[in-house]
Amino acid sequence: MSPSRLFLIAPLLLAACGHTHNEGHVHTPPPPRLVSILVEVYDPVTNFVWENVSVRIVEADQEWSQCTCTNPYEDWFLTDSSGRVYFDEYELARAQVGFLEDGAGRAILAPASYEDQATVVLEIDALGFSPVIVEVPLSWDTPDVFVEVPFE
Repeated sequence: MSPSRLFLIAPLLLAACGHTHNEGHVHTPPPPRLVSILVEVYDPVTNFVWENVSVRIVEADQEWSQCTCTNPYEDWFLTDSSGRVYFDEYELARAQVGFLEDGAGRAILAPASYEDQATVVLEIDALGFSPVIVEVPLSWDTPDVFVEVPFE
């Protein structure tokens, strides 16, 4: 084999040997995720939903801060005709219960093991009923949660 042919084949042989060059490769971690909670309040006897039932964010236990932060506001939200209240990433941040926030002021959970979980405590109440307390776990893997709450 002539030396010129060997020179042409050498790069192919190196590639076939599985030689890779990872210098300069930067691992980009997954991005934080926005969090939200959709609450549906229903009557467990009739299975119908409750309209105009009050729901509020009481507090949240944040893994990253190792703190349980109480909502300084007593804001109540009424369930709509479908028996639902939606707490989006802005409302969860506005409640000041300790969520990490992105640059836009939205509540997030990050992928790091010490920033990827939170538990939000909600209170459901209506005139003539006993209040119900619900703990809603959130995680980076499950940042958007739908929770059905029996209320009687």
